[in-house]
Amino acid sequence: MRSTKHGRCTFIASFMMVAWDLGMDPTSSTIRHLWIWEQGGGYFGVPLTNYLGWFFTVYVFFQLFALSLRLRKTSRDREEPTLPRSYYAQAIVMYTVIGLTFVVNYLVGSTNMPIMDAAGIVWQTRSIAEAEATVSIFTMLFAAALSAVKLLQGSAAVTSTSLEAETGEIAVKETGKR
Repeated sequence: MRSTKHGRCTFIASFMMVAWDLGMDPTSSTIRHLWIWEQGGGYFGVPLTNYLGWFFTVYVFFQLFALSLRLRKTSRDREEPTLPRSYYAQAIVMYTVIGLTFVVNYLVGSTNMPIMDAAGIVWQTRSIAEAEATVSIFTMLFAAALSAVKLLQGSAAVTSTSLEAETGEIAVKETGKR
């Protein structure tokens, strides 16, 4: 069961890292020319192979990290320490801030002007900012919102469990059964 959980987690985390790349590539590959593909690609000059490569690379690193955690735990033969919610909230806040940066840039960004990428394709800066904001809202910010909900639900479950342990009572469901 535990290895399946780590497998799902690394798979989802790999998608989230690619979502981050999808959010920043439009500006980075066209306006800033931070990376250039000679043959260009279908997403603001970035080819699909870039995203597949990032996914595979990140997935391998996350799997290695999960393996190191598993080996570390078995060598200690003890329970994993429970970390406070603020520990997990930091990652959610960081991902949200990065995602909101793209949205704010679109909302208060500069005027529209044409720009040519390395492959000679002309783009409009406003369209690039809009694409980044759209991708960010429906990938990064959506994932951050789901994570925040999960974190809050998890803390509610922990609170009710600790309350049950303290009082020795189990909450009665709406049906009245115990």
